[in-house]
Amino acid sequence: AIPRQRADAATAALPRGLRANTHAHFRRFAGTSARLTLRVLRGQVAQANHRLTVSGERLSHCARSLLRQRRDRYLGLAVRLKASKLSNAQAQRQIIAREAERTQRLAERARRALATAMQRLEARVAHSGQLLGALSYRGVLARGFALVRDEQGHAVHMAASVGPGARLDLEFSDGRVAATADADRPAAPAPENPPKPAARETKPAVPKRVVKPVGQGSLF
Repeated sequence: AIPRQRADAATAALPRGLRANTHAHFRRFAGTSARLTLRVLRGQVAQANHRLTVSGERLSHCARSLLRQRRDRYLGLAVRLKASKLSNAQAQRQIIAREAERTQRLAERARRALATAMQRLEARVAHSGQLLGALSYRGVLARGFALVRDEQGHAVHMAASVGPGARLDLEFSDGRVAATADADRPAAPAPENPPKPAARETKPAVPKRVVKPVGQGSLF
């Protein structure tokens, strides 16, 4: 019974509460509508317009300031870039000049070294040629001797190794001559006492003149 009574009481109080709530909202909306006059709305619109204008001016000023700062920064960078470009170009020219001078010096040293090496090689070749000429048997042939070879082309060192009628090859300094050994003609013996060369006349020695040093005399 108690819950039913509570439900009946709530049902009876509900219309009264709804009317009170509606009346309260009506009063609130009436007060709000009283404040929302045309003058107030115009004032709010004017304030919003003023804030928008101020924000636009501030935005334009900030944009101009940012543009000016960026322009000044880019101008400074352009000046620095131009100066660095000129200094870099000058430094590169100096480096190229130094490298060109160094290359020229190295080329000159290479030419001198090559000329010196060629001179040394030429001197070495000339010395080797002289040594070869001195050690070659052709130098002996040029002094009037002859080289004797047998039919096989071997050098003959002794007359006893040559038989009668053997074919020989005699090489002189200006060519070769074929010959045949003849055993009937003995070789001419060498003279036992070769004539001595005449002695050179000796001139009597002339005594040298001795110059006596002049003394200083006694100092006491």
